[in-house]
Amino acid sequence: MSSRLATIATRQKQSFFRDVVFAALIALAAVVSVSTVGSAVSGASTHLAQR
Repeated sequence: MSSRLATIATRQKQSFFRDVVFAALIALAAVVSVSTVGSAVSGASTHLAQR
């Protein structure tokens, strides 16, 4: 029984670690996306200002 409980605990820890890594990657993608959109808006504003 202890072995089964240890297996379940190990799987939960691995799942938690995977979830944390996934959340970090999603946050990184969001930052890159916001940065890209900000650069595009800035570039468009500069282009319109030069007209």
